[in-house]
Amino acid sequence: MPIKCDEYGQVCVITLNGDFVGEDIAAVRKSVEDQIDQKQIVDFVLDFEKCGFVDSEGLETLVWIRKRTDDLFGQIKLANFDENVKTILEITRLGPRFECHEELAGALKTMR
Repeated sequence: MPIKCDEYGQVCVITLNGDFVGEDIAAVRKSVEDQIDQKQIVDFVLDFEKCGFVDSEGLETLVWIRKRTDDLFGQIKLANFDENVKTILEITRLGPRFECHEELAGALKTMR
């Protein structure tokens, strides 16, 4: 799954193009680190429109991004996830730790 990173002002939108598993997780972590280190971007939206599954390492990465952004006074928001991803977040009790939006535009509007 190649990921796509787009910048909207000082917000980086990372679009996942498939399940959030395996080696693709490393690509997301690298993208986040690059955005923080090279561009000083600390606000992220992860777009799950084309993603139907997140494994345990993917969940750990979401928590890691949350911690990184919190440490830098930034934000992470999730957008466009389906019922399967929603259920995974509920079962793992991680849902309340993330601000979730039905659409990408909604997530971008709430960035400060």
